[in-house]
Amino acid sequence: MKFNHISGSIAFLLATPLVTSLTVGIAPSSAAIIAGSAAAVTIDNFSHIPTETGTVTNTYAQTLANTNSVISKANADAVFISNCHELLAANLSQSGVIGSGNNYSGLAQSQAAVIGEFFIDSEETFSFNFQTFLALLTSVDNPQSERARANGSISFWVINTVTNILLDSFQFASGLDSSEGIYLSGFASPSFKPTNINFNFLPQGSAATSLLYTSGVYSRTFNSATNLTLVEVKNNIAQAEAEAEAVPEPSTVLGTAIFLGLFFRQRKHKKKMSEIKSKV
Repeated sequence: MKFNHISGSIAFLLATPLVTSLTVGIAPSSAAIIAGSAAAVTIDNFSHIPTETGTVTNTYAQTLANTNSVISKANADAVFISNCHELLAANLSQSGVIGSGNNYSGLAQSQAAVIGEFFIDSEETFSFNFQTFLALLTSVDNPQSERARANGSISFWVINTVTNILLDSFQFASGLDSSEGIYLSGFASPSFKPTNINFNFLPQGSAATSLLYTSGVYSRTFNSATNLTLVEVKNNIAQAEAEAEAVPEPSTVLGTAIFLGLFFRQRKHKKKMSEIKSKV
C-alpha cells in the first residue's frame, strides 16, 4: 500500500465547479463563507457480469436567512452500464453552501449509490477494480462569528444476497471544520486491497482544502456457489453559518443506515413479487 501527498490543485477538481455555480447571486463585494464536499467513484474490470443493476440518488438543501444571502446546492448522478460492449459503474455527488452577511445558515446534502447483483459459482473468484475521490473545501472570513463544515464518506459493501450477511467492506470518511480542523477515518476488510492512497491537506489562513484518492482491487474466492450484492454509496454534507442562525442538523433520510434498510426492504419486496408472478 502506498501513501503519498499530491498536488493541492487536484482538490478543486470536484469542489470548484459546484462552488463556482454557487457564487452566482452573491455580490462580488460581499464577504462569503464557503463549504463544499464532493466525491466520485468508478468501478470497472469486473470478473463477472451482474445479473441485475441499480442506482440511487438523493439530494437535500435548506437555507435560513432574513436579509442576508445564502445559497445551498446539491447534485447527485449514478450509472451502472452492463452490456456486451462495456461494464462500468460510476457515480458523483456534490454538496455546497455559500453565503454572505452576518445572520444566516445553509445545509446541502447529496447521496449517490450503485448496486449490482452477481452469481459466483463454486471455486470462482469475484473481483473488480475501484477508484475513489473525496474533495472538501471550507473558507470563512471571520472565524469568531462564522463557521463552515464539509464532510464526506464513501462505503463499499459486499453482501450475501440470500442471507443479507455482510461479507466484506471498505469505508472511509473525512471532514473539515473551520473551528475544529480535520478528521480522517477508514476501514478495509482483507478482500479489499487498496494499492494507492493519496491524501493532501492544505490549510491557507481561514480556508482549507483536502483531497483523498484511493485505488485498488477487490478479490475473493468462494468455496460454494454464492449470490452477491455489491453496494457502493457516498454521502456529502456541506454546512455554513454566520452568528445567530443555527445550521440545521443533517437530515437522516440520507443516512447510510436508512439507505441500507430501504434497499433491503425494496429487494425483499421485489423477491415477493417475483414469487407471486411465478405462481400466476
